[in-house]
This record gives sequence, C-alpha cells and structure tokens, in this order.
Amino acid sequence: MVVFLCVGGVVDERLIRRGELLLSLGFLESYDLELSVLNCGKVGRPYRVTYMYVVFLAVVRYLFSMPYRQLEGFTRALHRLIPRLPPVDYSWLRRRIRY
Repeated sequence: MVVFLCVGGVVDERLIRRGELLLSLGFLESYDLELSVLNCGKVGRPYRVTYMYVVFLAVVRYLFSMPYRQLEGFTRALHRLIPRLPPVDYSWLRRRIRY
C-alpha cells in the first residue's frame, strides 16, 4: 500500500495529469485546405480523407490497441460529432495503416 502525503493537492494533481491522454484535433484546422489540394486536378472519384486524418487514426489505433473494425466504429462516432470527417470502413483503414 502506497500513501501519498501532499500539501495543497500538488501530488494528487500530478497523479491525475499522468492519467490524461490528449489527442490533438489540430488537423481539422487545415482539413478542407488539404482536401482541396489533394483533389486539385484529380480525375475520377475525389478524395474524401486527408493524409493527416489517416495519421490521426493510426495514432489512435496504436495508443488504444484497437482492431480495425473497432477503429471503424470510432470513425463513425467521430463522424457524428464532426460531420465533415467521413466514416471509414475497416478494409480501407487496413490498406492505409500498415504497421
């Protein structure tokens, strides 16, 4: 049993911050610009997903040890919160995220 004695909650706050996991959604700021650059001059079906979104999903998969089908569910939930991010199916993810 470990007991922490702290003055003013300093140790408690440090322990709480240790459990935080911050995922940056900074890629959303340039999402539309990156998508328009990808699709500029493209013939055929336009891209719907940017490179930075794929990197973000790869990081989420790695951090949480998610299988691809669970990551597909994550993209669906993320789409409900942020409609401009498209949901992606597991086979598409598997082809683009390779470890």
